[in-house]
Amino acid sequence: MPEDKAEQVVKSGNNVPSLQREGLFAYFRNSWFEFKKVVWPARDDAVKMTIFVIVFVAVLSAFIYAVDTAVSWLFFDFLLKRG
Repeated sequence: MPEDKAEQVVKSGNNVPSLQREGLFAYFRNSWFEFKKVVWPARDDAVKMTIFVIVFVAVLSAFIYAVDTAVSWLFFDFLLKRG
C-alpha cells in the first residue's frame, strides 16, 4: 500500500475502509500542482479544434433534424394519412 497520507486506509468501526482526509487547503494545493502539469495546446491548435467542434455540431444537428423530419413525415403523413 502507498505510504502517502492522502491514500492511507483507515479502518472504521464496521470494517469498511475509508480514505483519510487531509483538509481543504491540502486538496487545493494538490489540485494546483496537478493543474500545473497540464500541457496546453498552442493557440492555433485550440482555435482549429474549436472550429472543428462547432462545424461538427452544426452538421450533426442538421442531420438529426433531417432524419427527424423524414421519420415524422413517414409516420404521420404517409402511414397514418394525417396532416
